[in-house]
Amino acid sequence: MRIFLLILSISFFIACNNISKVDAVIPSPEKSKINIIKLVDSLGTVTISLPSRYDTNFSWTHHSDCGSLCDRIKYRFQPKGLPINKESGWMWFDLKDSIERFTISHSGYFPFHDNFDSTNFLKSHQYQKESMKVDPATYRIKSDTVEKIGDRLFSIFIIDLYDSVKSQYSKKLLAATTIKGNTVEFSFELLTKQKDSLKNNFLENSRFFLRTIRVSNGM
Repeated sequence: MRIFLLILSISFFIACNNISKVDAVIPSPEKSKINIIKLVDSLGTVTISLPSRYDTNFSWTHHSDCGSLCDRIKYRFQPKGLPINKESGWMWFDLKDSIERFTISHSGYFPFHDNFDSTNFLKSHQYQKESMKVDPATYRIKSDTVEKIGDRLFSIFIIDLYDSVKSQYSKKLLAATTIKGNTVEFSFELLTKQKDSLKNNFLENSRFFLRTIRVSNGM
């Protein structure tokens, strides 16, 4: 029995090493560039590779009606040819078509603490999953997982919808991790009526770019 467990452990170790090596040499699915985003205060710095066409970026505070505790700070990247929209207020109207963007979002209020509990993180992922099921028209989950990227866990949800009335595709990769005990969310979003390679490859490519995220000066 001990010999079997030893062999199993060695096989698992070799398999993990092989996966790491394969991931390291996978080429970018499209022309891309590295972006460095400094989060406010001392929350840290996020480095991520994104498509080169995401040549416009901006940040703002999404204010809410319940004060600074409900405010969210957002950082967005998108192609310059698409309309710019900054959500604000308790209720807002998003664009109805032609959305392609990557957004980082976190609370405007963040008490720092260094403790991390993987059990609570998994519970949070499950809670978010159950919450999304309440609104299947917006969050029909295609898949979900918890994955380690860099030095931290990410909760990941894939949303893939088609509106037959509008002949419109809505695709989202929604992810979240914790930095210094505070939840930071990452979203790739596409809303289009076009049946092209961008639509076909958006979710797969977004997962590739998500896996390039690295966080520095944050625990």
